[in-house]
Amino acid sequence: MRSVPILIVGGGAAGMMAAAAVSGCGKKALIIEKMNQLGKKILATGNGRCNYTNLRQKPEFYHVDETDGVWEILKRFDEKQAISFFKDAGVYPRERDGYVYPMSLQAVSLRNCLQRKIDKKWVHLEEEVLEITQNMSELGKCTGFVVKTDKDRYLAKKVIITAGGMASKCHGSNGACFDILKSLGHTIIKPVPALTWLKIEEKYTKLWAGVRVNGKIKAYDENKNELAEDSGELQLVSTGISGIPVFQISRYISRQLEKTKRAYIEADFLTEFSKDELLGEILRRRQDEQELEASYILEGIMNNKLVDAILSRAGINKNSKLKDLTTEQCEQICSLIKKFEAEVKDTAGFDNAQVTCGGVSKREVNFKNMSSKICKGLYLAGEIVDVDGICGGYNLQWAWSSGYIAGISAAGGK
Repeated sequence: MRSVPILIVGGGAAGMMAAAAVSGCGKKALIIEKMNQLGKKILATGNGRCNYTNLRQKPEFYHVDETDGVWEILKRFDEKQAISFFKDAGVYPRERDGYVYPMSLQAVSLRNCLQRKIDKKWVHLEEEVLEITQNMSELGKCTGFVVKTDKDRYLAKKVIITAGGMASKCHGSNGACFDILKSLGHTIIKPVPALTWLKIEEKYTKLWAGVRVNGKIKAYDENKNELAEDSGELQLVSTGISGIPVFQISRYISRQLEKTKRAYIEADFLTEFSKDELLGEILRRRQDEQELEASYILEGIMNNKLVDAILSRAGINKNSKLKDLTTEQCEQICSLIKKFEAEVKDTAGFDNAQVTCGGVSKREVNFKNMSSKICKGLYLAGEIVDVDGICGGYNLQWAWSSGYIAGISAAGGK
């Protein structure tokens, strides 16, 4: 059984940053990663361009509050320090509306930068951790951890778990370490998909596939209490609705579906018009263009495919004449555009999620140094903890911040 001072479980963003921080303290940490390369998920972020942080930082962007300690970690190694860290290693930033990318616009630049800070001899790829137990002395004192993998066993004085959550399983996140942490006494907040799209799966959704529209979307529980809302470009797909605003509210829908199996959305597909203005335009066209087909009722204002979907939802034949539409039907069309309500059948799941909502309870983490309050010598960072952010580089910033602090803390630095 090989002895190591610090063992890191997971070689993603948080794990690589933790290893770099340990190395910066003049010490070594062994990384065990079950995939065939480090930072595989980093390479997929931002469609390969990697929006790695954001200049606009607020506690509410991380679904935490200022009293639980998470914000203190984010301030100790903040976005400016993250940018400086990577710039010192040759990755210059490119900023757009607060979003920060590598100047190369290549995620591989960040991954390679971190790899250069890690001694390859201290990296074990394609090796999976199966079990972690505390190594107890004859006096009943924990002296470290025995880490069992599918290839070997290790005795580690300290362990940093950065194995991620359950999002994007193809990149290595399968949630196996949640069970390991449970066995060590930790409480796991049930993981659900976040930053993903939503399934509606009705006949009309096939008609709107491919449409993009600037709009607003809200999430509701089974009692129609509003949970969240966001605005921006909505992307309509054959089985539901996507786009960044949908991603932003998806964690609330996921949690609601996990609790009660019932969740709803409400969308405004034409934010440029008030309801009265839109109804006025629809009635004007009915009067002025009587012989046109109903599908042309918002020609030049709204995508025809979306109009066809709205008419289908309303039970109106798109080939009927505008003159034949009743005032009630015109009002119904207007309402469906300004207040489109639908029950969410499901989310797109972990395979299509960017991040996990849930994980190790924040109450069991010491946010002064990212250590476990349950097991002395155990540290946690990244998505394994119940912290998730909105789109825009916030989840990677959490990985950098928590990974760095966990690394220097485990190494005995400040």
